Amino acid sequence: MPKLFGMFQGITIKQFHQFFANEDDCKQYLFDIKWKDGYQCRRCKATKSVKGRTAFHLRCGKCGYDESVTAHTLFHKIKIPLLKVFGMCFRIAVRKKGMSTIELANEFDVNQKSSWLFKRKSQEAMKSSGKHLLDTIVEADELMIGGPEAGKRGRNKGDKKLVVIAVEKVKGNKIGRAYAEVIKDASAESFKPFFEKYIDKDNARVVTDEWRGYWPLESEFEIKQKPSTGGKNFPGVHFVIMNLKGWIRGIHHHCSDKFMNGYLNEYFFRFNRRNFLNSIWHKLIERFMINTPYWYKANAA
Repeated sequence: MPKLFGMFQGITIKQFHQFFANEDDCKQYLFDIKWKDGYQCRRCKATKSVKGRTAFHLRCGKCGYDESVTAHTLFHKIKIPLLKVFGMCFRIAVRKKGMSTIELANEFDVNQKSSWLFKRKSQEAMKSSGKHLLDTIVEADELMIGGPEAGKRGRNKGDKKLVVIAVEKVKGNKIGRAYAEVIKDASAESFKPFFEKYIDKDNARVVTDEWRGYWPLESEFEIKQKPSTGGKNFPGVHFVIMNLKGWIRGIHHHCSDKFMNGYLNEYFFRFNRRNFLNSIWHKLIERFMINTPYWYKANAA
């Protein structure tokens, strides 16, 4: 079995290239992540293994099933060299604004289709684990990606994408974690799954504007409503909304309905780890390893 490689903790491209020099370095890193808690055969559940057909395969000692380090992960049958893939992950994770598919294709010399699919895989890996619920003071609001249409007012979204967002306020009135998802309308029926998924109902005090769609949730969540006054009463959530809209306009210009939640996954994955940049790339690679394969034909627009 190959020797342990260790965890990469760096935020500069020089540090990255010093740590990963070739394909074997990348495979070793994935090997250490995949089987760090020991081996178990995917087919017969046996826990004893022998060397597989390469240094980065393990073969079941009981049934003989030979599994590669990338099998059954988001790296499964990926056609881009792993060294490039690691570099693309690094750019997406560490750069404050990430990278568009066009930028990835140009910088890493891959075609647009490969860049597009890799971006989708990355956004799938960036989906929230649901383990860190928002608590203390939580500001909740909605926004329309792309802004309101001419002749449309209030929560009538027209052809735009309506998104609900929640932002946690922590010590010193600073912004903690935040999450957002696309919703079909501004009703309690649409708000409830989002609140249940991301907000700790036992420890959070939710602050919203006076929209009646939040009223039915008061039986399950502690909710305080007050006038928005153009966002002045909700400085935390409106700061995040402003930056989210700016990121989409500046980097991606337009996001389709089908993949909007993916872009929200990406934005908030980075946002929620903005104080842990030394480990953000490693966390993304771990997510690639625990997620199942994502195929172009099944997910193309």
